[in-house]
Amino acid sequence: MSYYSFVLVCYNNWNLSKQAITTLINSLDDKYKTKGIELIIVNNGSTDETGVSIEDLKRLYTAGTIEIIEIRLEENMGYAVGLNIGLARTTGRIITIMNNDLIFTKDWFNGLAEILENNYGVGVAAPYLSYAATIQNLGVLFSSIDEIDNFAKKFMQNNKEKVSYVDNVISACVSFRRDMLMLIGGFDFWFGMGMADDTDWSFRANITGLRIAVVGSSFVYHIGNATFAKIPEITSAAIISNHPKFMIKWNLKGKENENGLHHSFREVIQNNTYLREKNYFPTKISEFNLLSEPLLEKKDNSLRILLAADWTNIKSQWRTSLQKAISFGKSDKEICLWIPQQYFMENEVGVEVKKIVGPLDRAAIKLL
Repeated sequence: MSYYSFVLVCYNNWNLSKQAITTLINSLDDKYKTKGIELIIVNNGSTDETGVSIEDLKRLYTAGTIEIIEIRLEENMGYAVGLNIGLARTTGRIITIMNNDLIFTKDWFNGLAEILENNYGVGVAAPYLSYAATIQNLGVLFSSIDEIDNFAKKFMQNNKEKVSYVDNVISACVSFRRDMLMLIGGFDFWFGMGMADDTDWSFRANITGLRIAVVGSSFVYHIGNATFAKIPEITSAAIISNHPKFMIKWNLKGKENENGLHHSFREVIQNNTYLREKNYFPTKISEFNLLSEPLLEKKDNSLRILLAADWTNIKSQWRTSLQKAISFGKSDKEICLWIPQQYFMENEVGVEVKKIVGPLDRAAIKLL
């Protein structure tokens, strides 16, 4: 069993992934390797040389300094689900999740590990980044590893005493103790391919009462959006879809949720109480509990079809799936649409459903 777990999710872009992996391994002090390190690489449906190259890396590091574990997915499940699958395999006490477009500098991990080990009021620790949408952003751009290393050394030395406690961090590079994973689990899979999932995770972390720290003695170079840039249409659809879901879920006031109660991230955190049944998202299949009572009564002679989808995402295929379900041969059928009210406005989805099925008596449509 390893003491430190690192989870990296990648989709194609092997050159970037290799750079992240090799700089990570080279950046870590021997004291961490002595206690045991596992690197879990979630190959999120890559179609390039990623799979073969990971096997080469595993052979390269067979000496025991680090254990490399590949989880190979048949298709791209998105960043949130990819992370959850990786988190389910971790065994370490200190866990770090990572994008594949990172360059790690010497001793970047020291400050994060130290605060998590010595300050039990902190549950999550994150580095400053060259590129981020939060306080972590330093907005620096370099063209060589030497430039990055020189900047990192000076920055971490000058800011070694600086710790900022924040409402949210991006998930490009985040470390946390296993007790945080036990409290809130992984990322909310209703955010699909990603976008807003890390802010949601940060909120859930904060309302446990443990704090999120951005640590001045840690800097990681983040290229930014390397994978999302390869799939611009899907990325754009995710942004448009996930922002309203996020606003509705956390009751934030805005044009997407005019009746929201909270006006800021800080208000959300201050006015929410941690409830495991609400704030914990399983990472393992075994953790998904069956309902004690079925949502619908069982009918012996009817066909029941359940559709769950990202109802507000323009790239979602739920409309096509619904049309296929309606035209499916058996006349005695029920089509059930799973639409969790904490993310979606039922009346809005109902309008879209009617556009497809016409009068609702043409099919037994139930909104769960």
